[in-house]
Amino acid sequence: MKHKSKSVSKLAASRADPLFDSRVRKTRGKIDEAFVKLLFQRSYRDLRVSDITRKAVIGRATFYAHFSSKDELLRSQVKRVFMPMLKANTDSLSLVDCRELFAHVRTAPQLFHAIMSEGEGSGRHIVHAAMEARLDKLLAESKPVGGSLPPLLVKRFVLSTLLTIMAHGMQLGATDSAEAMQNQFDKLVSSGLSA
Repeated sequence: MKHKSKSVSKLAASRADPLFDSRVRKTRGKIDEAFVKLLFQRSYRDLRVSDITRKAVIGRATFYAHFSSKDELLRSQVKRVFMPMLKANTDSLSLVDCRELFAHVRTAPQLFHAIMSEGEGSGRHIVHAAMEARLDKLLAESKPVGGSLPPLLVKRFVLSTLLTIMAHGMQLGATDSAEAMQNQFDKLVSSGLSA
């Protein structure tokens, strides 16, 4: 028992070391970069941890020291990168400003296709859960909308509309700007909630 306590306290002490933090950031950066590069080449469901470690030039043990699975890696990316792109929009009945996310979708549609592909093992459920959590937070901060509609129904309607507009923006040959996508989103959500 003493041995375990010693190693735990050594690990905690090493984590307080700025050099440790820079190594962690560097390794996570390599993992993140490899992950994104691979998503431009194949779908999320076809990606394996061994593909990521090979591309990042790290060992499997190093990957698992940072993430328990590729799903956890995706959750981390979605939470850190995509979710801050959704902002509260108290000036509109649509409640959410998605312009940054829509712009990102427009610049990298193949990335979103790779993550959101249909079927077993896709990243769709991870993105969906993260967006739902983000919308919970944003809707809790906004004034009540939808009249007598249950808040859960409002959230699901907003989320479905957001995902629909994203899917439309990912289509091959889609030319709508992020602003046009936001206008479509605003129109659909506001008309649906005011009906």
